[in-house]
Amino acid sequence: MNSLDSAPGSYSFFSRNRLWHDSLSVQRQAAFLLEGELRSTIAYPRTIPRHLREKIAEVIALEILFGQPYEIKDTERFIRFFGAFYPILLTLRNSRPWPGLQKIAKRSRGAGIACLKLLLPLVYDLMERFSAARERGLETGLLKRLDAETEAILREFEKILKQTFLLRESSSDDFSAQGFQGSNPISGQPDLYEAIFSFMEKDGCQCFLDGIMEGLYCRMQEFISEMEENLDLFDTLALLFPGRSWSYSVKELKKEPFYVQLKMLKNYSAFFEKNPDLRKIVNFIGRREFDPPAARIRYSPFGKNRIQNVRFSDSINNLLPMEAAKLLNPALKRKFYADMLEGKLLSYQLLGKHYTGPPRIKPRGPMIALVDTSGSMHGTPQTLAKAAVLAMAKLMLSQQRDMKVILFASTSQHLEIELSSKKRMSEKFLNFLLYTFGGGTDFNTALASGLKSLKEKDFQGADLLFITDGKSEISDELVLARWEEAKKKYNAQVYSLIIGGSGAGGLSQISDYTYIVEMEQGSEGTGGRVKLVNCETGKQ
Repeated sequence: MNSLDSAPGSYSFFSRNRLWHDSLSVQRQAAFLLEGELRSTIAYPRTIPRHLREKIAEVIALEILFGQPYEIKDTERFIRFFGAFYPILLTLRNSRPWPGLQKIAKRSRGAGIACLKLLLPLVYDLMERFSAARERGLETGLLKRLDAETEAILREFEKILKQTFLLRESSSDDFSAQGFQGSNPISGQPDLYEAIFSFMEKDGCQCFLDGIMEGLYCRMQEFISEMEENLDLFDTLALLFPGRSWSYSVKELKKEPFYVQLKMLKNYSAFFEKNPDLRKIVNFIGRREFDPPAARIRYSPFGKNRIQNVRFSDSINNLLPMEAAKLLNPALKRKFYADMLEGKLLSYQLLGKHYTGPPRIKPRGPMIALVDTSGSMHGTPQTLAKAAVLAMAKLMLSQQRDMKVILFASTSQHLEIELSSKKRMSEKFLNFLLYTFGGGTDFNTALASGLKSLKEKDFQGADLLFITDGKSEISDELVLARWEEAKKKYNAQVYSLIIGGSGAGGLSQISDYTYIVEMEQGSEGTGGRVKLVNCETGKQ
């Protein structure tokens, strides 16, 4: 082992390289975030210069969304760029709500972005509120209630804020620019770095900062409470409506036309979470196929079968003998190392068959869920069916897999809801959670609809999931024949989730896997426990 690798407190070259790439990746993600989902928040016209708003947003995003505390390596340089934001940042870091915001963002990226959309305007408003408060006369009432010492702190805070904005407006240099390392005070005013440290050394400085940020703390704590209560709901909405900019406040969702559906959605999510046995069905469904090793052997420049050419490179594995001979001569040895650094060593270029690794598991494919909405499913089976479909939708969308939900009852009752990358009928899906099941049952129509969907480009090779009580029959011989053909052509399989029955019933002749869900006594609504039974059907 290299001594550098084993030395305590040090990193090997590869460790440093990996950390550098990780840091670069986070910086790129932060840049995309500022140009994408936070663009409207940052671009809103303000007194604070745009470039300073962007850098403040970047620092807070790294702290909250990416879980990487912004390391201030050069305090003086940081202050000369960010000015009055420096004491505000330190106060935020030490505030009680700050770890809660980081915890929420760690659990949900969508909630983390919503947190930034809330916090950034509050920080901007705080800085603008006191930057020119005297001129606007906004703090007259406040000043009357302050003692002389606190009023002096307020006046000094106003000055450093004003000096921060003037400094940023007078220069467009980047944080890394050399121009910011030196002193560049505004005419007639003390140096910004010295002014901020003078402000922070005052006895009542921290109490003053906590006082003016009390409203911000309350709003942050309110956000944390809302998100802790509705985080699952928020995540589900983000999956169902991708790209939609939800308000930072969950209370704003009450204004949406599907608020009632959202309440039902939350209830069904909670019901499903209380019944972990249903997870087994959700996690098992969906085929996994392997790439055969023979199909993964191809001609590659990394092959070693035959010599293709002679070329310049920095590789010592395929050196020409004449190049290796240079190492025997003290004078030519230096030339050898120089050529290696410049990639000018004469080397064999090999070509041949190359094995690209072990078999890989293909991603799981799409899913077609056929849900029985007949009258016999009313009550507890209806609740279970909706909970299972909701859980399936959340899993499929999180894995970026396409899903279609086909609601069937009698021959005249039929509705398709598509949740795919090209078409997302999310509002219809939310409406489905309010449906009251009723009517007859027709498996023939349901299977025919599933076969029709298998022919669609986005759902070729999908698996079918029947969610029913099994109280019907497949009597159409033509539909059965078409299913056998489709099964061979698309390698599709049928999973049957039987709710409240004792077996696959009318689906036994086509079901490849059958699961029986039994509800214990007194489990109506959201109480009780679901028992899952894996029933072997004997089909191959």
